[in-house]
Amino acid sequence: MKKYLLLLFLIPFVSFAQKSISGVIKDSKTNAPLAFANIVTNTNKGTITDIDGKFEIQNANGVQSITISYIGYRSKEIIITPSKSFYSIQLEENVEQLNEVTLTGGENPAIQIIRNAIKNRRINNPEKALNSFKFNTYNKLLITANPDSINNTIDSVYKKKNGKLELLRVDSSNYELKKQLDRSHLYISEKVSEFAFTKAKGKRETILANHMAGFQEPVYEILALQIQSFSFYENTYTLFGTDYVNPLANNALRKYDYKILDTINKGNRPAYMIYYFPKKKGDFAGLEGVLYVDTETYALQKAIAQLKAVIDIKATQTFKYFENEKTWFPVEKEVKIEKGMNDENISLFGGIVSFKSGIRDSTLVRTNEQDETDLIYLISKDKNFDIQLNQPIKIRGSGLAVDLLEEAGNRDEDFWNQYRTENITDRGKETYVVLDSIIEEEKIEKKIGFFKKLIDGYFPTRYLDFDLRYLLKYNNFEGFKPGVGAITNDKFSKKYRLSGYGIYGFKDEDFKFGLTAAARLNRFTSTWAGISYTDDLTETGSDLFNTDGRAFYVFEPRLFNLISFYKNKKISAYIEHDLTAKLQGKLQLNRSRNDPQFEYTFVNNGVSITNFNIASAQLSFQWSPFNEYILTPVGKKITKQGFPQVTFQATQSFENVLDSDFNFTKLNLRLIHEIRPIDKAVTSFLVKAGIGFGDIPLTHLYHTSPNNPVRDNILERFAVADINSFETMFFNEFFSDRYATFQVRHKLNPFKIAPKFRPQLSLVSRFAIGDLSNPERQVTFEFDTLEDGFYESGIELDRLFAGFGISLFYRYGPNHLPRFDDNISFKFTFNFDFGF
Repeated sequence: MKKYLLLLFLIPFVSFAQKSISGVIKDSKTNAPLAFANIVTNTNKGTITDIDGKFEIQNANGVQSITISYIGYRSKEIIITPSKSFYSIQLEENVEQLNEVTLTGGENPAIQIIRNAIKNRRINNPEKALNSFKFNTYNKLLITANPDSINNTIDSVYKKKNGKLELLRVDSSNYELKKQLDRSHLYISEKVSEFAFTKAKGKRETILANHMAGFQEPVYEILALQIQSFSFYENTYTLFGTDYVNPLANNALRKYDYKILDTINKGNRPAYMIYYFPKKKGDFAGLEGVLYVDTETYALQKAIAQLKAVIDIKATQTFKYFENEKTWFPVEKEVKIEKGMNDENISLFGGIVSFKSGIRDSTLVRTNEQDETDLIYLISKDKNFDIQLNQPIKIRGSGLAVDLLEEAGNRDEDFWNQYRTENITDRGKETYVVLDSIIEEEKIEKKIGFFKKLIDGYFPTRYLDFDLRYLLKYNNFEGFKPGVGAITNDKFSKKYRLSGYGIYGFKDEDFKFGLTAAARLNRFTSTWAGISYTDDLTETGSDLFNTDGRAFYVFEPRLFNLISFYKNKKISAYIEHDLTAKLQGKLQLNRSRNDPQFEYTFVNNGVSITNFNIASAQLSFQWSPFNEYILTPVGKKITKQGFPQVTFQATQSFENVLDSDFNFTKLNLRLIHEIRPIDKAVTSFLVKAGIGFGDIPLTHLYHTSPNNPVRDNILERFAVADINSFETMFFNEFFSDRYATFQVRHKLNPFKIAPKFRPQLSLVSRFAIGDLSNPERQVTFEFDTLEDGFYESGIELDRLFAGFGISLFYRYGPNHLPRFDDNISFKFTFNFDFGF
């Protein structure tokens, strides 16, 4: 998801022909810019400078003077003249005031204010202090520029050669951009949402209406993207899908420095203006801004966060005081993003974005030096209204972050006018007209849809999406096995789906296939009922969870070396249902015919069995308490993955039911967790355990995921490592009917060796233990058990070349092998990404 969000947002990024005043404020001695200086006009309109000391007052008609104030400096009044629009202003230090501010009590007074703000964070956080709240929000997002700021002269580009200028080309980019911007913006989208919150159910956004210029179907991932956090009171603050340390976090005093800028009155409530900035520079830009802290309650009246890098981001959040509840509640949010003036990396959508400025050709001469991309910006504004606090509120279900109503994309103009907090301009209306025609003509929506499906491993057609997982695979038993798979898409039906696949193995000379039909019974609870039939091979000893969603991998290394399978002809009926959005359940009934593809006999009460039937019921649950989801007209989609994730599955087979040969019970558990500090190494944990009772054939025991080919020397075993398998454990070496495994992986940040060479080191340790009851029942197949435990540790050095890396693991402990090199695994690693 992050990949095509980045593609959409980094396309080339509301102003009118009104007078504006801009300028820069600096220290009179050092000429250093004064960040976040306070500016007030004679019309009582206020603003502050940005990190670089720059300011702009739009719609400055009637402004005759401005007054600049800054803690530690003498205030200054500037008279505005009609003929001048840019002012370079210098402030003189006020030593007496500076000493008073910085030396009170021997400590920077801003620190004590921030301590109090952190201490009172819980009672000031609306989601902690209030039992419930509800409000509507109107959001408008624009990509635009002020047409009056663009020099529309056509640029002639010359090249110096032998002391003369030769005309290379005529560049009309500025002219064409100004012509377009006089007519319309570059992009526009609008959204109306209802937010509801209770302490029992959490917060839910219901999208009542949405309109994305040019798109008949919304891009769900953008609708669900958290451009900006709801408030400044959590330990992290989110901008464009990336978490940053909040300047009011529990550990904020270790991450930020603070400085008092001023004390102001906002709505008869005085506030401290506190400037915050990172103590040290990280791998990418950190937050810097101003907090307006209420002098009485230490709540936030307003907050500003900026990022200055290859892309500049400024986020503003405004709060309103509600007297009855004694609470400052967020009422407005604004984010502006534009081209940056330096090469510092920035993190967007959870990944680091970096661009390098091109080296300018000194032999080129232009008649118009203005770069139009410097003037384009993206701006997103939210305005909350109809705010209800501590009123009775009912939220259907739980765990769902966003609910997109099916009718949201079909609202008429009367509906929009009812909810818009500002009128849409003629330029805005024209933007919809222009982009609707361009995107339809260029088939952009269709191309984006195709690209999204391709990332998910599908090749889309009108009614069918072909599943690329089946295109070509290989393992040691089947050899190369080309195939084809497909599933009906939303254009076929949103309530019914059909899927199937067929593959042929050239080595075992056998055709395998599977068919599934399902119907959606309830959209809100994602309830589906279905039936399937498969005639395929299943790996011996594998323990799959029925709640696991479909996963697409460009490359599955472990499959290459598999050698032990059983033929599985299975018919299944199932029903899947969300108990909550974060707790999915699935009940599945199976009847299968199993034929091991190796020499094997199971002895049950003196009877030898080689081929057998199994009738079973499986109940599975997947709990992801920190995942976030959006419910769309076509179903639930994950928008943010959180941890831990817990999966449980119980299997019961029934002897003599539908000719079943066995009676056994299996209980499986899996726990996945990640610790992901901001801008730090990532530590992940994987715990898997299973226990079985009764008559369990080898095919249905546990193998604990080995990934070491059964060959004599280390070079013959050279293959590709898997992410969660035991690299030094040989295939078919161990089987258990009760086991537990534990893995810890510590992935360091990439080494910054060169812009395109950033290898990444991981440290990995794994442990397994298990046992087997009545091993004498499993005959004609040799293996060991894990009662003494199994240990391995190693390193992975990824992304050395074109996604490939190397890994080295060592096997030690009770199952250490006599020959030294049999304990070593040396393999490739492979990590594929799209590079943007």
